[in-house]
Amino acid sequence: MSQTEAVADCITKLRILSPNALAHRLGLSVEKLRDIAARADAFYRPFDTTSRQRPFQKKPPRKARHIDCPEGELKAVQRIINRLLLQPILFPPHVCGAVPSRSILDNASRHLGASTLVTIDIRKCFPSISNKQIYHTWADALGCSARVAALLTRLTTFERHLPQGAPTSPSLANVFIWSIDGPIRAECARLGIAYSTWIDDLAFSGDRSREIIQFAIKLLASHKLAVSRGKIKVMGPRATKLLTGTRLGRDRIRAPKDLKSRVRSGLHKFELRQPLPRSVEQYLRSLGAQMKHIQRLCPADVRSFASFSAFAAKSPEEPPPATEETS
Repeated sequence: MSQTEAVADCITKLRILSPNALAHRLGLSVEKLRDIAARADAFYRPFDTTSRQRPFQKKPPRKARHIDCPEGELKAVQRIINRLLLQPILFPPHVCGAVPSRSILDNASRHLGASTLVTIDIRKCFPSISNKQIYHTWADALGCSARVAALLTRLTTFERHLPQGAPTSPSLANVFIWSIDGPIRAECARLGIAYSTWIDDLAFSGDRSREIIQFAIKLLASHKLAVSRGKIKVMGPRATKLLTGTRLGRDRIRAPKDLKSRVRSGLHKFELRQPLPRSVEQYLRSLGAQMKHIQRLCPADVRSFASFSAFAAKSPEEPPPATEETS
C-alpha cells in the first residue's frame, strides 16, 4: 500500500451534529428537510426497464432492471447531499466507480500486467444495503449525530433499502463497502494482491488472487451482501482479461474484442446500406459514440476503422456504453 493510499484509508468524518447544522451545510431550511423526509416515499416512481438495443448489437438487451426513481423535491435534495456531502469525500485510489475524476481506465490500470485477474459481483447490491446499514454509514463511518443520521437515512433510502436511481446511492454504496472491506484490503496486502472496486464489482489481481475469493465472499456475507456465483470470473495467464468495459493487454489497456467486432459489423451494415433499426442520424450518433469510446480506451484500436473520421465528425459526445459490470 502506497503512502497516498495509507493516508486516504481513513474516512474523513463529516461531523454534522444537529439538524440545523445539516440544513446550514445544505443551504436549506431544517423545516423543509424534515417535511421532505416525512414524505420521502411519495416522491418515488418505481419502474422496470431494459437497456435500449444499439443498432449494431448482436444480443438482445438483458432482463429488465428495477429502478426506484426518485423525483421532484426529494431528488433535488439528494443531488445537493451528493454534491456537498458525499462527492467531496477523499476516497482511496482503490475505489474507482462513481468517484469524480476517476474512470474505468483508472480501475483497469491497477491490474495491468497481472498474471491472473479475478472479478466478483455483489448481487443486487443497492437493494441488499438496508436502511439500518445506511444509518450506520452516516452515523459511524461519516460521524454524524444520531438525529442527523436518522434524517439523512430517511432522505436517502426507500422501502428500507438503498434506492436504485437515487443520486446519492452510488456514493453511499462506496462508503458502506469501504467501511466494511478493511479485512479484504488487509488480506490482499498480505497476499500481494491488487484490489479495486467499481461500486458493486470487486477486482483482484496477482499470482495468488484466487485465494481471496472465499475470504471475500465470507466477509461480504457477514454484512448481508451476496455474491453472484455465476459472475465470479477467474482469468488466468492465458485468458483474455476483461474489466469494467476494458481489456487488459500485456502493457496497455485495450478495447474489448467483442465491442470492436460489433462496431465493425455496424459500419459494414451502414456501408452496405442495409435496413437500419432507426434513423440514419440516430444510427450515426450511437455508432460514432461507440467508436469514440474505443478511441478513449486505446487510439490504436480504432485505426482499423477506415470510416472513423467521418463518423467522429458527425457524432456528438455521448456517455460511454454501459457494461455488464456497471449495469
